[in-house]
Amino acid sequence: MHSITRAVIEKLHSPLSPKSFCLLSLSFVLCSLVGVGAINWLVNPYGQYGSRLMAPIVQDSRREKVELFEKLAFVPDGLILGSSRALKVEPAYLQSRTGQTFFNFAVNHGRPEDFLAIMRYYQQRFHRLPKTVLIGVDIAALDDKVPNDARLCSERRLFDLARDTCSWSEDFDRFSQLFSFQQLSSSFKSLRHHLCPRQRAEAQQAFQADGVIEYIQREREIALGEYDFESALEFNQREFLSAFSRLTEPSQRRLGYLRESLRLCKENGCKVYLFATVSHPRLRDALAIKTKFLSLEKKSLIDLEAMANEMGAKFMDFGRIESFAGDPASFVDGIHPLEPNTRRMVDRLLSRPSEGSYAFQ
Repeated sequence: MHSITRAVIEKLHSPLSPKSFCLLSLSFVLCSLVGVGAINWLVNPYGQYGSRLMAPIVQDSRREKVELFEKLAFVPDGLILGSSRALKVEPAYLQSRTGQTFFNFAVNHGRPEDFLAIMRYYQQRFHRLPKTVLIGVDIAALDDKVPNDARLCSERRLFDLARDTCSWSEDFDRFSQLFSFQQLSSSFKSLRHHLCPRQRAEAQQAFQADGVIEYIQREREIALGEYDFESALEFNQREFLSAFSRLTEPSQRRLGYLRESLRLCKENGCKVYLFATVSHPRLRDALAIKTKFLSLEKKSLIDLEAMANEMGAKFMDFGRIESFAGDPASFVDGIHPLEPNTRRMVDRLLSRPSEGSYAFQ
């Protein structure tokens, strides 16, 4: 027994051969990657994968909107589509103006592939299209260099209807992030949030039953006169200065997805109100000075107007608040308007030609 123990100790203290060292190192790396991937898959901090053991630390608006939609006690006559910039368009206000019921199906970072998936989802569920659709399009959403939002890919009820809009490289990129140590850090943050009650913070925002967002914390601070609008605006400026510094042409691929949505509507008698979304005047000014935003916007508006005319949709450009008599004080940051502004947009969209011309630039 002593001789065996001595032999084991000598073996442990003897230097590893180059081959053994390489095999041991490779095994350690592979085990580490498998462990990182397993934790990220199970925790799923960004809502990119199928696991739902705990809520993501980012808002998974696609999944939340589908679940809210499926709980509705009625079939909505109309849909509101768009990005987070359209999350404050109120179904109740639209109903008061049109007599039709609506659901706000706008999603964070909503792009034309999202709109097409949602239209197909409604059609699959009810074997028809809605009577009316409002679609808000961000100029920044017409960027070919930005992949599909991973949260669209992970929401199977939508993604199964939009596979033709997602390339294999985008799916590969989503799953390659499983092995990211940056995502691992977010997984640990999520675990602390869910397992340690003292780490839990009050929800900053939530969706109402009709899909409209409530900015719980920010709206409270606005009401108290304590909201730091300047910091929120500075964040948007950094974000969009980076985005528009490399963007010069609207994505024909994404315009194609939008065209397909409008084609579905035209063939099924669905009335479409298409509009370019608003930016706060101060954000527009910064983008105009430091990027080619105005040139890109002009090209995008030409494409959107031509598409709307071809497909029988009504189009308005709400990029500037002057186009709908908006109020620069009714924003939570540089891109998200509050209800006083979204109601004025709805009024302009529903106005008859005699009440004012289209707000093209």
